[in-house]
Amino acid sequence: MGSKYKGRKREAIREFVAELIMRKVKDPRVSNVSIQRVEAPDDFSVAKIYYNIIGEKDEREDVRAGLTSCKGYIRSELRNHMRMKLIPELIFIYDKSLDNAMRIEKVIREIHSNEENSGGESGIE
Repeated sequence: MGSKYKGRKREAIREFVAELIMRKVKDPRVSNVSIQRVEAPDDFSVAKIYYNIIGEKDEREDVRAGLTSCKGYIRSELRNHMRMKLIPELIFIYDKSLDNAMRIEKVIREIHSNEENSGGESGIE
């Protein structure tokens, strides 16, 4: 299996799971989940599905519980709709990269704000 094919397969899994969560999963705990990416070994025995939460981050535990409860349904839908020899075990992982980017953005804004308040002098010559 070529790396291009594997990449397309990972992307197909990501799109399918995102669509399921958005349109068919009825659990309100996962209504604000965004699927970011899927990582899987070459045999696709396991699929690590990275997600983020749109809106309040305080709901992280509820969202994790909701994703865990609908994992069986998602696997059965993968089995029924995707041509795969092996249906991967699904592992949902909260993706912290967006949180980290927001934190960095906040620090940069604070630095710029402090520079503007001090008259733009950085003290470096």
